[in-house]
Amino acid sequence: MTKVFFAGGGTAGHVEPALAVARTWRVKNPNDQIVFFGTSTGLETRLVPEAGFELSLITKVRISRSPSPTLLLAPFSLIRSVQQCFAALDGADLLVGFGGYVSAPAYIAALLRRIPIVIHEANARPGIANKLGALFTQYLAT
Repeated sequence: MTKVFFAGGGTAGHVEPALAVARTWRVKNPNDQIVFFGTSTGLETRLVPEAGFELSLITKVRISRSPSPTLLLAPFSLIRSVQQCFAALDGADLLVGFGGYVSAPAYIAALLRRIPIVIHEANARPGIANKLGALFTQYLAT
């Protein structure tokens, strides 16, 4: 049995493609374990369980694009989120990322655990998380 994690959350633009790939994976590999990373405030909190998948919640990392108090706190929430992902990824075989708040810490944790990363980017221009993840993998799907 393979254990596959999916990271992509916050908006339907990240969650829906991840769910579509996870559903296809489940049809082709019914014995594999599929787990999603998400935050308590993202759409994935409702959509992932409704689709019948396990959800592992992590701390949301907000990275402001301009100077603000939120930006000063970002390193602390990032460290916490990476620790949460690192613990959850124990025994994982693959991480599939779709961008969004949960992807960056998941990519870092997978790198630390030496877990292969596949990135799915459906947008014409990748976001910050997928730009970061692209540094850690040779598997990019567009």
